[in-house]
Amino acid sequence: MEKNLAELFKKWNDLNSKVGESFGQFEFESIKEIRKEQRKIEDSVYSELLKIAPEEIRKILPETCGDMEIGYEISKNTFYFLMEDPEQDESDKINVLAITIDSNKNVSSIKNFQPNED
Repeated sequence: MEKNLAELFKKWNDLNSKVGESFGQFEFESIKEIRKEQRKIEDSVYSELLKIAPEEIRKILPETCGDMEIGYEISKNTFYFLMEDPEQDESDKINVLAITIDSNKNVSSIKNFQPNED
């Protein structure tokens, strides 16, 4: 089944706004329920990513997005799946690799990802 990523992204972002509202009102049970729904969407987006990513990206991705940090950038309509770079050197510094997917199903990777990158 073809997934409409733009629709999934919008639903996730709408839920994210609800999390903010609930957090401001200390409605923690509500936040838990909303986050469950967000995780379902994250899983759907990740499933699509696994289907369409180029082989070199797909081979380094885990089967599920479970322990990955996930971000969404509204202005670029892009989901970010963050993980420790499997190709990093033996230094103490942890390098973050971001795998991105946008609503047009463009997939890319960003080595040494920094959250404030543009």
